[in-house]
Amino acid sequence: MRALLERVACALLAALCTCAVGAAELTAQEQAGQHIYLHGESPSGARIVARIGMAGLELSGAAVACGNCHGEDGRGRAEGGVVPSNIIWSELTKPYGHHHESGRRHGPFDDALLLRAVADGIDPDGHALEGAMPRYAMSAKDFSALAAYLKRLETQLDTGLGAESIRIGTLLPLSGRLQPLGEGLRALWTAYFAALNDRGGIHGRRLELVVEALPEDPAQAALRARALLVDGRVFAVLAPVAAGIEPVLAQAATVAQVPVIGPLTLFPEDIRASNPNVFHLLPGVPELAQVLARYAQRELKLADKPILLWHPDTADGRATAKALEASLGQAGWRAPRSLPFLPRGASHEALAVRLKQDDVAAVLLVGAGGDVAALAAAAVRAGWAPQLLLPGPLASRDIVTLPPSLRGHVTLAYPTAPENQRNDAMRDYAALMQGQGLQRAFQPAQLNAYAAGLLLVEGLKRTGRDLSRRKLVATLETVQGLETGLVPPLSFNADRRIGALGAYLVSVDLDTKGLRPLGGYLLP
Repeated sequence: MRALLERVACALLAALCTCAVGAAELTAQEQAGQHIYLHGESPSGARIVARIGMAGLELSGAAVACGNCHGEDGRGRAEGGVVPSNIIWSELTKPYGHHHESGRRHGPFDDALLLRAVADGIDPDGHALEGAMPRYAMSAKDFSALAAYLKRLETQLDTGLGAESIRIGTLLPLSGRLQPLGEGLRALWTAYFAALNDRGGIHGRRLELVVEALPEDPAQAALRARALLVDGRVFAVLAPVAAGIEPVLAQAATVAQVPVIGPLTLFPEDIRASNPNVFHLLPGVPELAQVLARYAQRELKLADKPILLWHPDTADGRATAKALEASLGQAGWRAPRSLPFLPRGASHEALAVRLKQDDVAAVLLVGAGGDVAALAAAAVRAGWAPQLLLPGPLASRDIVTLPPSLRGHVTLAYPTAPENQRNDAMRDYAALMQGQGLQRAFQPAQLNAYAAGLLLVEGLKRTGRDLSRRKLVATLETVQGLETGLVPPLSFNADRRIGALGAYLVSVDLDTKGLRPLGGYLLP
């Protein structure tokens, strides 16, 4: 199955590259002009210099790129007392000219007059432009490219973004065993978007929901992910159910440059690289395992003892365990080691005896599929009592039925706790879901998804009317300590794509068959 997904991912990447080129609909010259407009740099490497003020202070073009003041849409936004002009081509070339707030009047621009304005700061009637407008020195080739892009600027909103709407996509299971989750999330987004739109939307734009059905077959699910990000014509993707297709979704987001907010998965980060377009709310198995290892090191004082990283016998499982093994070694663990799960139904007796002989003090679960109950039973028969450390989402309900002789030896880590759920946020959620007949088993996922929706809306509001995918990503990178009332505070930056990295630890009380909190919020 892994090989199949990799083949699908490669095919997807090739298809995406083709689609991405076609979707831009800009000529090579216009693309060069877009780069100059947004970044103040020549794609050819030629020098672009800007002169500012009466003294003619020289700066690099990158320091005062056109888009910084006039906006990605060219319409200008008042800031710091300065009101940049609307420079879309239909505005610049109005036959009756312009009358500025300062009282300055002038006729329409053409290519030659635009060049004079950009280079010398002179309008079509020979008047000096406002002092805040830089004067640029660039090659004739770069100016031609810039002018070509300005003529296309007003048509260059990101895919899924209109003057009055923002198309938000999601990927949901609408059949099979996870159908109740998918239907519940569809109902949640329908109600949430309707409530936002009734209040005027986001800066005058309505949110439109685009739902792509998620098949149970992984290969088909990968194709649907591609369809959503490339063919769905959406501006961003919200809380897609991504379990099993994480690499495909990440590749699609990268090539199509579509922000993905809060995908629902136990493996939020590719351990090899952080995806700049994908924002996760909560830690997954690797991060929860890190918190458990820190607890075992600092509180249980086990760093001088061997610890076993018990993982699925898959490429992803081995890679996760290897990365954790290296991380624990750097943190001071004397002898971290990795071992794959035994097949279901296999005897764990020999394994328990061998681990006891090796003086293994703790077993840390780093993936789904391990038969913890079988290992625990074999450990008791071998007279071995290791610490069992499990990411909470991997623990089955029968974790409280392990042998009583392991009391005090079973610890779970969860990304959220009931204390994160404020009454007001829960009331809002309940109001949106009123009459939906929710299954309690899926409520945690729905609450996490709702928190992702709150994050997306916060990002859209902060970004403002001058919206683009690039600006939304940059805005989300500035989010610090965002309180959703549903999950721990969320913080991101340019290098961080998991909003809440820590976990809450609980001990399994095998006598009362319950859970006992072990303290507050711990970071890995």
